[in-house]
Amino acid sequence: MTIFSPSTGSEADWNAAYYRLEDYLRALRIVNKVHQSQIILRLLQLAAARHARDPAQNPTVLAMQEARATMDQWFETLLGPRERIGVVGLISLLVVDAPVKWPAAFLSDADFPEFRRAMRESDVRAGPDLQVSSMVPRPIDVTPLLDPIQRVGALGKDRPGLNVAAAVIIFTAFSVSLLWFIF
Repeated sequence: MTIFSPSTGSEADWNAAYYRLEDYLRALRIVNKVHQSQIILRLLQLAAARHARDPAQNPTVLAMQEARATMDQWFETLLGPRERIGVVGLISLLVVDAPVKWPAAFLSDADFPEFRRAMRESDVRAGPDLQVSSMVPRPIDVTPLLDPIQRVGALGKDRPGLNVAAAVIIFTAFSVSLLWFIF
């Protein structure tokens, strides 16, 4: 059993780094506690070595950087060199449902042939190329909104209260229909 005892940094900082890595692995659905603990310990040891060289760095940041770098290297050994290997690897990992089917495979040096095959077959590609189009601004035709108001205005020359009531009713009807259309 390996004991983690960093030469720099406080216990609270390293505990925070541990918890952050644990949360990150849990978010990736790596829930096998023994395997998860082994990964975290390995990543913390790498981060502690970097922290010993530069104690001004935050242990949590270093641990997460080590996690990303280690994952990128691991994905590259599985999938080959690719652009944005970390993103492609994470998507492939979740697409093949690796945490459920092969719970001990993540960041493992052991050989899991079915896992490797499934990861390579889950080819992640971007969607179609972006096509640029142009939209020409057009004026908004507000005539359908103004016609009822003008009609009511013509009827209500002698009764100003009618204009206000009609405007409130038309505005309310328009607002309700707009909300109904949106939702």
